[in-house]
This record gives sequence, C-alpha cells and structure tokens, in this order.
Amino acid sequence: MFSNLIEPLDSTGRARVVVEFARSTALLEKEPTTQLELLLALRESVDRAMYWQAPDAEDKLLAQPQVASALRPLAVAVSPYCPDWWVDAMAPGQQRVQPANSPSIEYQEAWQAGAGVRQWYSQAIADETAAQTYIPDPAANYTGMWWSTPAHYSVPATTRVLDGLGPVALWAQEDTQTPQYAVSYPISLIGPCRVLEITSAHDYARLVEKYPMRMTRSRFHDWYRVTGSVDEWYIPHWGLIAKDYEAVHLTTAAYLEGATKRIPISGGSTLMAGWSPDVTYWVGNCAVLGGRPEEWQLAAQGSNNLWLAA
Repeated sequence: MFSNLIEPLDSTGRARVVVEFARSTALLEKEPTTQLELLLALRESVDRAMYWQAPDAEDKLLAQPQVASALRPLAVAVSPYCPDWWVDAMAPGQQRVQPANSPSIEYQEAWQAGAGVRQWYSQAIADETAAQTYIPDPAANYTGMWWSTPAHYSVPATTRVLDGLGPVALWAQEDTQTPQYAVSYPISLIGPCRVLEITSAHDYARLVEKYPMRMTRSRFHDWYRVTGSVDEWYIPHWGLIAKDYEAVHLTTAAYLEGATKRIPISGGSTLMAGWSPDVTYWVGNCAVLGGRPEEWQLAAQGSNNLWLAA
C-alpha cells in the first residue's frame, strides 16, 4: 500500500506519508468513498494481519506517532461511509466459504460442531504439552501455534452475505491463500441458538477472562514477535464457551479494533488471532446446511480482483 513511501523510515519518509494522507483526506472530502472501495480496503487490512512474525516496515511506519496523528483526519473522513453491518449483530442468512478444491461439506458429519470442539481441545492440550520442551527464550525460533479460534474442520465459521457481493468471508479472511474459485454453503439454524456478540476489544477481553485457557508455552514465541511482550498468554476455552452458547459472533468493528494487538486481561494477555471480520464460530450443533451451494470466481475487473458468481 505504501511500498513507495516506507523507505527510509526517517523524517523524510514520515513527511512524505503525512503529505499523502493529507492529500487523500482532501480527495475523500470531495468525492466520497464507495462500499466496494471500503470492502477492498478491509480485505487488504485483513491480508496483512500476521501473528508469526515481527512488524514489518509498513507496520513500524504506521505506528509512529506523527504518522498515526496524520491518519486520524483520514479516518474521520471515512467513518460516515462505513456500512452499518460493521457494527451490527450476527445477520440471518449466514454462509460458510470453502476453496473449490476443498473436500465437500455437503454431509452432516461436517457440521457436528460439538464433536469438533472436543477434538480441538484435545489437539490444543497436546500442542501446549509438547511446547513445554521449548526454550523459554522469547526470541527463540519456534512457530506454528498462534491462533485463538476453535480451528477445526467440524467447527463451522460463517459470515453474512452482502448484496451483490456474496459472503464477507470471500473478501476478508485471515491467514488464507486466496483461491481462484470458491464455494459458499448456506446454513440454517435448528433448535435453540444462543449467540454471544463480541462488539469491541473489551468484550473480547471479558470473553477470555470468563472462559480462560492458559496457552503460554505454545503461543509464547509467536505472540512475542508480534507484540514485543512477554506475558502469560490466554485464549478462549471453547469447550467451556460451548456449555453456555452455540455461537460466538465478532463484529467487523471489533475485529478492526483488536486484531494483531495485545489485549490485557486479568492475569495476563490475549490476542485476537486467526479471527476475521464478521465471523461467527458455531460451537453447538445448531447449524446445518440450508440450501444449494454457490460457486464463485475471482476475476480481474479493472485494477482490482473481485469475486463474481461463477
């Protein structure tokens, strides 16, 4: 995004970026941004969320106080055009997105979220146990276990559908190799469905404090590289969450506030790692296939790559 501006990170480089932000703000005040432009900007932001390496040159540049101050007027100019769904609760008509070459999920076993959470828990404990042998030097070269989501195939992750654009997950999904083709699967809800809404980084901190799972040794090295902090690290205990809720939904605004940042909690810290905008994780067995899947293709349209119905 700023590849032509980030070197060097001295006063000259900062000044160039500050001028560019001011120019962009003036242009935006004359010609309002579109919903598609905001969605593409969201996609780029999510693509750059990384939890296994130190901040790169662009991250360091944007974190500098002078640059951050110059960015605020641009954010203020954009904010009136941010869509309502960025702050809305989970929408009906949720869909799950899979690369077209992934195994089909058109069978009931793929939606047994309760069993998936149990398997996730067993693997998480195994990972934490194996990590006890790691050198406790935060700079040591260990990596691989950095997410705080219930990452298991049988635990569905879904998003809302945008008119004419398809599911949000097509456009903004962390840690994914963007395929050329994808399939979206509509879901229906059966039985009672209690959804916990996460609307801010504060909400996420309270979630982890209420349902804590200490994973310091397995997250220690990756999360130190991202945040520069040495701490006791916690993730949500999804097995405990599943006793009280069938699903957890993260708003897009909460994602933008909390992603890649150390979030302090009582007794330590957490990261919102591996999440995505508007994502809902289903930890109870109330989500089932609800319609015909739809195929999508990533195609060049002008200077952008856009998802179109195949």
